[in-house]
Amino acid sequence: MPPPYAVEPGTRLVDRYLLEARLGHAGSTTYWRARDELLDRAVGICLLDVTASDARSILRAARQAAAVNDARFLRVLDASETDKVVYVVTEWVTATSLAELLADGPMSPNEARAMVVEIAEALAAAHEQGLAHLCLQPEHILRTAHDQIKVSGLAVDAAVRGISAVGAAEAARLDVAGCAGVLYAALTARWPGGGHTTLPPAPRENGELCSPRQVRAGIPDDLDELTCRGLAVPNKAPGAEPLGGPAELAAALAAASTTTRMAPVRGPEGTGSGDTPYPPAYFAAYDDESPRRRRLMARGAWVLAALLLAAGVGLVGWQLLMAVVDSKPPAVGSTSSASGSAATGQGPIKVASVESFDPPPGDGEENNSRVRRVLDGNTSTVWTTKTYFDPFGQSGIKEGVGLLLDLGRRQSVGSVAVALRGGGTDLELRVADESGDRARDYRVVAQATGATGLVELKPPEPVQARFVLIWLTSLPQEGADYRGTIAEVGVRG
Repeated sequence: MPPPYAVEPGTRLVDRYLLEARLGHAGSTTYWRARDELLDRAVGICLLDVTASDARSILRAARQAAAVNDARFLRVLDASETDKVVYVVTEWVTATSLAELLADGPMSPNEARAMVVEIAEALAAAHEQGLAHLCLQPEHILRTAHDQIKVSGLAVDAAVRGISAVGAAEAARLDVAGCAGVLYAALTARWPGGGHTTLPPAPRENGELCSPRQVRAGIPDDLDELTCRGLAVPNKAPGAEPLGGPAELAAALAAASTTTRMAPVRGPEGTGSGDTPYPPAYFAAYDDESPRRRRLMARGAWVLAALLLAAGVGLVGWQLLMAVVDSKPPAVGSTSSASGSAATGQGPIKVASVESFDPPPGDGEENNSRVRRVLDGNTSTVWTTKTYFDPFGQSGIKEGVGLLLDLGRRQSVGSVAVALRGGGTDLELRVADESGDRARDYRVVAQATGATGLVELKPPEPVQARFVLIWLTSLPQEGADYRGTIAEVGVRG
């Protein structure tokens, strides 16, 4: 095979990968879009000369990155050498980079926070496996058509650029600075660091980086401070210690205050929040200055709510979403219509507790640390299942996974609203008076097939139960894998 710089489109690599289009280069490495002819799928490939000084370190980094199974990273599918080249094969996703997204202006503070929490959590998990990114930039952050975040270049891009860290502490500092730089960019559409990016550089005052609040009005104080602490700009966060790593940043951002409260949505007679299915506690953030809101305000209330929910942006409250559920057509596959039901029900039911439900052959732990996010009234924070390489059902290793809600006591359940993210999801509403270890311990009272966005699961008649199981039996596909995502859950009597 010719050296990478001489490779032409149409070349086949190891009789499997058809190189279709050259995307660019960095140093001795060239990047390609290709097709895996064995599995008939698009992939990304980087090639470099086997004799290059960095070839072995890049190959080693790629093989280490391949062991990371977090779906928020662009997966390494293959890494080896043949003839005169070393090659690294990654999954291919249809996505837009953060740099491209910010060409139209910055994100809302709440959207920026939610995105960076996902990135920081993913990097914290990678650090636990001994891996780091080390050179995170806006071009490494991808958002798919279903608003899922993907981080590209884990370990590999640093090897390509000759960047390394001496010890775990330095790796943590580099990656928390990368996350904070991405947060700065999302808040201001300016880049505070070095490297090659299409974003304009952040402004400086007397040689010192300006804080996000100096660049753009309306950024919450705590987000401004966390950004400066992550970037280790001491004068912008007096008295505060620099953040030690992505895990610390993720925890701090999760506790940050970026929301504002709205007045209750009123009915046609102006009778207050009692006319809406859910109480004010279900409100998420609302950004009056958001360009996205201004573009969508002219459309109908349900269209607005559905689009914002599908985009995963907590700009409109969960109560607003539920206030219009009665006026929308039933979700695809729903067993009943929602028409006219919510206004005549007994009202919202407070959920005493929620936990993930992963019966045998599962290990009983399905991202249980994130389950409270489905009750926080914010559609930009989500619970996700683990990532599966096979679908559920007869062809998979398990029948499903889900969320188990404890209502505290036996009550009349009239409907359950579930805010889904991603592609079509099959789910069932199951109930029981006593908690059980298996899905069959709960009886099916409603179901939906291929559901997206906001779905209402409503039994033909209200049912008496203490425990409510939202049982996912088919997950949306993410690239070559499968993962389910729930942003919010609400129960009505």
